Amino acid sequence: MRALWIIGLWGAGFVLGQPITVLQGLETKFEKSAPRGNAPVSQGFRQDRLQDLNTFNSWFDQAYLPAVQAQPGWTPQRRAFLGRASAYLGAIQGLAGSDPSLGMALSGAFNRLGRMQEANPQYLDREGAIHSYNNSAIILNQLANENPNDPNVRGQLAFVGGRVNALGGSIPIWMSVPIGGNQQPREQRGIPEAYLKVPVKTAAPTSGDYPRLDEGTLSPEERVQWRELRSRYYNVLATVYAAKNAVAPVQASVESRGLALTPDLVKSSTRMSLSLDLARGDLEQKQFDPARENLQIAEGEARRILRYVGL
Repeated sequence: MRALWIIGLWGAGFVLGQPITVLQGLETKFEKSAPRGNAPVSQGFRQDRLQDLNTFNSWFDQAYLPAVQAQPGWTPQRRAFLGRASAYLGAIQGLAGSDPSLGMALSGAFNRLGRMQEANPQYLDREGAIHSYNNSAIILNQLANENPNDPNVRGQLAFVGGRVNALGGSIPIWMSVPIGGNQQPREQRGIPEAYLKVPVKTAAPTSGDYPRLDEGTLSPEERVQWRELRSRYYNVLATVYAAKNAVAPVQASVESRGLALTPDLVKSSTRMSLSLDLARGDLEQKQFDPARENLQIAEGEARRILRYVGL
């Protein structure tokens, strides 16, 4: 009877979102055993972390997520759990780059956080889920660079990419996708700093980028709109070229490694350039409302690209 009473309280703790002892135990174990300073990381330490991650993933699947699904919603305790769990997994993340078993377990743990954050449409934490899936994608990308033909890694990358796209997000631009299927394992480079060190000549607007229109053909009202939109066009043009110059070394670097930019970045770059060209044509044809709309699209895509590279 006493055992049933204890189990009942334990289950209630999950449903009500009380502090979770499993995570606390893993945190304490990690803090006590983590190498200090520049001390080397032993293989035994990595194996311990793999066992801990397997424990976390099993417990999450069997106890925590079902409780959340049974009684959905966000309590302070659940939000605190997500923050602590993300920090705990982030502390292990630096160990996973070249260790397939550890990396797959860690990416799986981040995926579980994402599943919790999008488990119920009424309580969707969209930004949190995208962040969790992006953490998983970064780990999987490192593993794919080591072994691009691993079907498990490629399958998980496809899953993560699908979830991010379904949530309306984008994976980081330094996440590149392999071209072809028979690549040799390559050394993993820094992310994203190494991608930004390739010397690339910067570009600047030319006279062909500027809209031209005889103001003498405009009414007084049209002239006001033309000058307003021309000034806005120049500002957007500067932002677009800043984005082009920011992404140029990334593109040169990933292509030199036999990779391609992610579809998200290609889409943003294409929309940015096309919308700016359309805006110029609209201005020259006195189509001021379409010009305003296309300038908004071009600026939005340019700023999205700049955010991708941390600018």
